[in-house]
Amino acid sequence: MTRKILVTSALPYANGGIHLGHLVEYIQTDIWVRFQKMQGNECWYCCADDTHGTPIMLRAEKEGITPEQLVDRTWLEHKRDFDGFHVGFDNYYSTNSPENREQASLIYTRLRDRGLIEKRTIEQFYDPEKAMFLPDRFIKGECPKCHAKDQYGDSCEVCGATYQPTELINPFSAVSGATPVRKESDHYFFKLGECGAFLKDWTRAGHLQAGPPTR
Repeated sequence: MTRKILVTSALPYANGGIHLGHLVEYIQTDIWVRFQKMQGNECWYCCADDTHGTPIMLRAEKEGITPEQLVDRTWLEHKRDFDGFHVGFDNYYSTNSPENREQASLIYTRLRDRGLIEKRTIEQFYDPEKAMFLPDRFIKGECPKCHAKDQYGDSCEVCGATYQPTELINPFSAVSGATPVRKESDHYFFKLGECGAFLKDWTRAGHLQAGPPTR
């Protein structure tokens, strides 16, 4: 029986170039996809640039261009490099596409209208000089466990401990060097726990392709 297979890879981030780690994954995936197509299976290899996040905003600011300009330029660079290694995507796109925005909005509004989105107030570190909330990796300070200096806001690379950014000792912004302040903001969460029965039934109702037999 002919299989229908959808394949993707970890999306490369749009704030830098393609490196050897990307190519190891993508070339191996391309080989597997070509094999499936040679076997007569319907196999689609789709991927895209990941275009959202603080690093993109900061790099664009540093270069004096808009995030959209950085994203467009990086896409061309990524596609050029993948083409140079003959990685044969059926579609290589961008998460900054109109289609992705439309579909993401549709999914969110449908979940919201069914009461499956919950708003919570979260306290985060805020950079008063850059006027922005700081993701975990943009906060540094002293590890609360082993007291190693210059550690990230989510884990210590010296002792391996994990913690909340607010547990750091003498925290500072990795963006501006300023001392961050605690500030509240609203965040939206999907109530996954309320969908357990639906997901269990849906995944067992024949929608998913059966995997190969295991020994």
